[in-house]
Amino acid sequence: NMSADKDIVITGMSGRFPMSDNIDEFAKNLFDGIDMVSEDDSRWPLDLYGICPRMGKVRNVDKFDGFFFGLMQQLVDEIDPQSRILLETTYEAIVDSGINPQSLRGTRTGVYIGVSIYACIEGYPEELQPDLRSNKQQTLLQTMGNQKGLQANRVSYVFDFKGPSMVVDTACSASLAAFNLAINDLKLGNVEYAIVGGTHMTFEPFLNQIGQEVSLCSPRGVSAVLDQNADGFVKADGVACLLLTHRQRARRVYATALASRLNIDGKKTKGMFFPASESQQDLMVMAYKEAGVDPLKVNLIEAHCTGTRAGDPQEVKAIYNAYCALPGRTEPLPLGLLKSNIGHTEGCSGIAAIIKVLIAFENECIPPNLNLKQIKDECKQYCPPLYPNTEKLPYTPGIAGINNFGIGGLNGHVLIECNHKVNDDGTFRIAETVPRIINVCARTEEGIKYMMDFIQTNPQKISREFLALLTDTMRVEPSVNSAGFPYRGN
Repeated sequence: NMSADKDIVITGMSGRFPMSDNIDEFAKNLFDGIDMVSEDDSRWPLDLYGICPRMGKVRNVDKFDGFFFGLMQQLVDEIDPQSRILLETTYEAIVDSGINPQSLRGTRTGVYIGVSIYACIEGYPEELQPDLRSNKQQTLLQTMGNQKGLQANRVSYVFDFKGPSMVVDTACSASLAAFNLAINDLKLGNVEYAIVGGTHMTFEPFLNQIGQEVSLCSPRGVSAVLDQNADGFVKADGVACLLLTHRQRARRVYATALASRLNIDGKKTKGMFFPASESQQDLMVMAYKEAGVDPLKVNLIEAHCTGTRAGDPQEVKAIYNAYCALPGRTEPLPLGLLKSNIGHTEGCSGIAAIIKVLIAFENECIPPNLNLKQIKDECKQYCPPLYPNTEKLPYTPGIAGINNFGIGGLNGHVLIECNHKVNDDGTFRIAETVPRIINVCARTEEGIKYMMDFIQTNPQKISREFLALLTDTMRVEPSVNSAGFPYRGN
């Protein structure tokens, strides 16, 4: 039965976050309590327009191997970094699931990418010079080649996917909206696999300037979520992808998607931009009721809380009502505040939150929330039972809720359950009688060395299952469209 409730799983993940080039680095930074918001002049001069220079920045935005993805250099030079990193993270999420990306060619794999689109940020191209062929071509690639919709379509093109392919923009809740579309298509049997991505990067200083001038963004550049001194959110980059599929197809299971729902606040007396606690509460209750989940069994909520004056108390009240007051909770409910660690990744924030929860599941530990000295007066009454931990918190993985909402009022809520996988004695018995040969292939010698070093220095991760997943992804055949993996090692 394709529509069974426990049938859709998260099987692969990948992402780039501030100061974190991959999920392992992200997890380490989270558990070490590193504030990933940083200050430097890599995007624009430090003193520009009096903007606070602190921001969450993804590194290495200028590096890309177009030939690997079979893209011509002129095109690669003009497409924006988000589109390039989406190709990389898509590839990584598929490999992470133990699948060779080449084997998905021609399959009904859907691509759903949540993005944050602001007006006027692309600027305007130089005036067109119709008599210059090179100018015409460049202007075409700049204007047509950077349409946001292509961020999804280009992924489907490069990987030869045949399912639906689209970007979704519901402001800050965009990636949970994309997640919702993917879940529905999987439930309906429209797709076999779904790439769900989220992306947001800031290259235009005026967005930070206006955010700061109207007190949406913190003038100190401190993401003090739920803190008495919170003074706005901090902008951050993030590009991340999940691979979803039906349980029977999955080779690896991080978590099961139990529920994914969207609603919108509708007409509000305080105006369109003011969040509505009641609508968020309704959504949470609808999500767990329709999925048949006991709200008291939910033992972690990753909140959307950004550090704004209006939004955070409204959301905390909704979480309290839906998960504590209505069901009569007496136990504490841990509350994750990812924005305190990395800033607000806007269109990527929903997928980023899911990845943080998967990290907590895998490590049986909830990372600490940062910059929380004293809980806001408006939120104190709900804490406890809500418990925003400021130290690492030992955790028995179970069911987690992830919340996401956008400035237009579009709310998203997702419930996921950990994979209760038990390691047996044989899990790490990988070379009983004869030494085990591990074959890896890569684009460069550094790539081979990186993988070999990883295998040597992470004995706790190198299980039989890990090696089984790795083996299949390394069976690479030469492809017409790619420069492939010329280097081999074992």
